[in-house]
Amino acid sequence: MSSAGARRPRHDPKDSEREILEAAERLMRERPFREVTVDALMRQTGLKRTAFYVHFRDREDLVLRITQLIGAELFDMTDRWLQGDQPEEDLRSALNGVAAVFVNHGPVLRAVADAATSDAAVETVYRALVQSFVDATARHIREEQAAGRTPADLDPDHTAGALIWLNERFLSETLGRYPQGDQAQLVETLYRIWYATLYAPSA
Repeated sequence: MSSAGARRPRHDPKDSEREILEAAERLMRERPFREVTVDALMRQTGLKRTAFYVHFRDREDLVLRITQLIGAELFDMTDRWLQGDQPEEDLRSALNGVAAVFVNHGPVLRAVADAATSDAAVETVYRALVQSFVDATARHIREEQAAGRTPADLDPDHTAGALIWLNERFLSETLGRYPQGDQAQLVETLYRIWYATLYAPSA
C-alpha cells in the first residue's frame, strides 16, 4: 500500500500526550495528587489506559513532565531580570511574569508542593525545580554585586534561597487556591521586598 493511501492513526502521539497533560492539570486543580490515579486521568481523555504508559513511566514521571513545562514558563519570566540590564524595571517585569504563570498554573503547582510532603519522588522533582531558581538567582546576585548595584555584604546563596522560597510560599498561598489574590497587589508586595533587599541604599 502506498503511503498516500495509508490510514493516519486515530490519535497522533503528540496530541495524545498533550491531552493527558491537560487532563492531569484539570484534575490537579480539583483534587490532591494522591487521588489523581491513572484510571481517573484516562477517563478524562477518552484514551485507553495503555496510552498513558506510551508517554509516561508512572505518575511521578507525569508530575516531572508537568513541573518541567511550568518551570520553563517561569524561567522565561525570570529571565527578564536575570538577563536584563535595567534592574528596577526588569525585576518588576519578572515578578509580574512569574505571578501571571501562577495565575494560570498556581493550583497545579500547589498540588505538586502538597504532594511533595508525602511522596519522596515528587519532593525530589519539586525541590529540584525550586533549587534551580535559587541557583540562578544567587548567580545573578553575584553579578549585581560585581557591578556595584547590590550590597557586597549580602550572602548570595542565603539571600537567593530566602527570596525564592518567599515567592514560592507567598504565590502558592495567594494564587494556588481559589479565589486568587489580586495580581497587581501581590507583585507590588514582592517587588518592595526584593528591591529593598537587593537595591535599596543601606540606612
